[in-house]
Parts: sequence; structure tokens; C-alpha cells
Amino acid sequence: MCARCRPPTRRLSHRLRTAAAVLAAVLVAGTTAGCTGGHLSGAEGSGPADRGARGSDGRTSGSPHPRAPVTAPQARRILDHYERVATRADRHRDAALLAHVAAGNALERATAGYEQYDALPRAERAAFARPTSFRKAEFHIPAGARWFMVTATRTSPEPQNTVLVFARNGKDARPRTTAGHDSAPAAGWRLHATLPLQAGELPRISTTRSGLAAEAGISTRSGALRPHDVPEMYEDLWRTGGTGEAAALAPNAVTEEARRTYRHRDDELGPEHARRRFVPTRPSHDESYALRTAGGGVLAVVPLAHEQRLRVTGPGYQITPSDEEAVYDATPRDSVVSTFHGQALAHLPRHGRPAVLSAKYALVDSR
Repeated sequence: MCARCRPPTRRLSHRLRTAAAVLAAVLVAGTTAGCTGGHLSGAEGSGPADRGARGSDGRTSGSPHPRAPVTAPQARRILDHYERVATRADRHRDAALLAHVAAGNALERATAGYEQYDALPRAERAAFARPTSFRKAEFHIPAGARWFMVTATRTSPEPQNTVLVFARNGKDARPRTTAGHDSAPAAGWRLHATLPLQAGELPRISTTRSGLAAEAGISTRSGALRPHDVPEMYEDLWRTGGTGEAAALAPNAVTEEARRTYRHRDDELGPEHARRRFVPTRPSHDESYALRTAGGGVLAVVPLAHEQRLRVTGPGYQITPSDEEAVYDATPRDSVVSTFHGQALAHLPRHGRPAVLSAKYALVDSR
């Protein structure tokens, strides 16, 4: 990061490289040899998923005997299809092609990476061409839902546990079984979330008596919190440095990264001429997904969003947008407002402090 203040006709140059910096759209590629289907071994008979729970993605399990939206082999084929198409889209930075296998925040962040490609550092650009495969995939499929979760190991550039969420895209994604063969219209499913595990361990997912994953509503309380409380709590780290709602979060590498950025938010700007602050905003995609854990808690994927507001405080100065911000507006000005949208993976245990296990943002606009 760097910033320079110069006399009146001079500009304050601004570059931000923080936890909220641009997320390069690293989407997966290739055949996932060695992957296995099924659920994580949870607590058998730990209780059914919430009946009638509905999230902002429209999922519901109100049927007395809800069926799984896909089987494990169908989910395997959906993941394979995503990998193949996303690989081609990444290499050619083709957002229209990517939209066949991704949607929501996952598509928004990837598209932003495509738009900013020429402005990104060489190492981040290289990621678009690097094939990545997922191994040891396990599928957590809740009954009556329009989505399922995958836990897998991403193998490149280095092994990393990752959580993905696929959601059904309209009526065409209903699984069909004919002549004893499982078949799923993979084109009807989209990736809606992909989050690498950045801190802690993934909890085991609870299963129902039928062996399906136990869904939790986004308003399901686990301990003192519910999944839809997490975005406001995490954004407090950026807004106040964690003196408000975020004080309840367990400290780890994810929360410390945000706190550190807040503490040093003005360091490179100098003692005069400019100040930076972060303001929580409404995400453009607000889908949330949650499963019960074997320990009685909840594992949830929730939306994040904030603006970075950089403003000069001395007369006669301007801000030069960073290369990535200049993709949207390269005009030097006295205020640069950049929008970051993202997602978080949170574990809300039955007892103890909730933990944010991953948080990823992308710069999606600057004005």
C-alpha cells in the first residue's frame, strides 16, 4: 500500500492491499480424480432439519416427507460440470460463459476479477490460467432444500479445505431418475459460494435419520446468536475495529486481519490530507445457507458488504484511484468510495463463542 501527498496541484495517490482487496476469480478446473461422494459422518439420528424454514434463497422444507434435491452421484456431476465450464470461462475471462455455472455473489466476485484483470498484479493474473481441482469432496444435501453444500480440498496452488454451495436455478434443475439411472440436469445448478477455510476447523455436519444433512434456518438460534446476526457482527470489525458487536466473536486469523486493517487504515495516508473509513452496506446478493453441526451448533454461509470511503481533508488535494478502482472511474477526485461485496463462513457452536472461519471480498465498484 502507498499514498503520497503533494502540494495543491498534486495528487494523493491511493492503493489498498488489505483483507478487503480484490479477490482474483480463481475458479476450479479439471477432473477431480479421487473425489468421493456422501456426507461427513455426523451424529446419526441427531434430529431432523427445521420444518418450514425458509431463507432468502427461497429454500423450504415444509413437506411432511421432503426429498433431497439431488443424490450424491448427481451432486458429483454438478461439481464436475462446474469445474469444466468455469475453467474455460476463467481462461478467457468470459462472464457470460461463467453465468452457466455460477450465480449470486460467486458470479459477482468472479466477474469483478475479469473486469479488473489488466489492472491486477502479475501473480493474481496468473491464477486465472492455473487449473485447480477439488479432491475428497463430500456432499451435504439437506432434504426439501434447493441447495447443497460441498466440503472438499482444493489442490492448487496448495491444498486448502474449501466450502462450496450450489443452488438450484429454477424448475429445470429438478433431478430426474429414469430407467434406474440417476441423472441430474447439471446446467440447472449454479455455484453460489466458495470459501477457503482460513481459520480453525470445519465442524462435522449433523445428519437426519435418513442420512441427509440437517438444514438450519438462518434465524435458527445457536447459543446466543443466529446466522443472520453474523454479517453485522463481522462488519463491525471494519467499522469500529471490533469494539461493538464483533467483541462477541472468537479471535482468530480472520478477525485479526480485519482488526489490523482497521488499526492501520490511515498509516500510509500520512498525518494530514486524507482519511479512510469503512461503512457496512447492503449486499447485492443476500442469500444465506446453514446446516446443523454434530455438536448442536450451526455452520452458515452469509453475505458481507461494505464501502471503503477515502476522503481528502486538506484543501487543494485529490485522490488518484488505484489501478483496480480506475477500472470503474479513473478520475482524480477528493473522495473515492469503493464497494466490496463478499461472503463469510461462520460456525455458531451450541456453547462458546462464534467463529468466522473465512471471509472473502471483491471490489465490485468505485466512484
